[in-house]
Amino acid sequence: MLYLDSHCHLPEPGTDIFAHMKTSGVLGCVVNSVMMSDWTRIATIASTNKNIRGAIGIHPWYVEDAPQNWKYDLIAMLDDNPDLMIGEIGLDKTRDNFLTQEKVFISAIEIAIKYGRTINLHCVHAWDRVLEILKTYRGELPRIIAHGFDGTQNAINFDADFYFSYSPKVANPLYKKMRESVLRVPKNKILIESDDTDVSRVILAADGVLNLRTDMSGDDILKNSIGVFFNGQIA
Repeated sequence: MLYLDSHCHLPEPGTDIFAHMKTSGVLGCVVNSVMMSDWTRIATIASTNKNIRGAIGIHPWYVEDAPQNWKYDLIAMLDDNPDLMIGEIGLDKTRDNFLTQEKVFISAIEIAIKYGRTINLHCVHAWDRVLEILKTYRGELPRIIAHGFDGTQNAINFDADFYFSYSPKVANPLYKKMRESVLRVPKNKILIESDDTDVSRVILAADGVLNLRTDMSGDDILKNSIGVFFNGQIA
């Protein structure tokens, strides 16, 4: 089977995680930033590899580290890189800086709307607030990828162009809520991810999803992924 990793991260500088792709059946990946220091490296990698997409943003864990001018720098990067997405961004209630998270998240959403860029969304124990914020922009929102989706039904039902990406956790029976949601998400909205610096781990996510969705094949997942990230075409 061939797959596309919808959410991975940069390794330490000098380490080539993409070498795993050819040997593990991963055709491509979407590399997400967590802080501004990742942006230039991600943009460079994405611009020089046809089967790699980049996403830049401020992860909710690191919003306190963002300089005052982060929005202007983000806009400048998007202007220069028309294929870049926005991510990962979102809200995480396991952290104390929730009000700052909200301010950064809302600003990033508004930029994503203005530029029509796909949002790679991080959400932990905060779906009620995330959906409340998104309702404010209903009818304007670009495509949204719920990364590491935990199975919240309100998100599945939300009226927007949502996709749901499952990490290797979906193969673990302990994640019951997540696994049950695989059966409720429309098959054309399911993506898989490694959420790692090793893209080959996406295969574990694929195995978890396909063991649950007997009406799906690896080709279905690949078709979803290519359609979302590469407009139906991949080198």
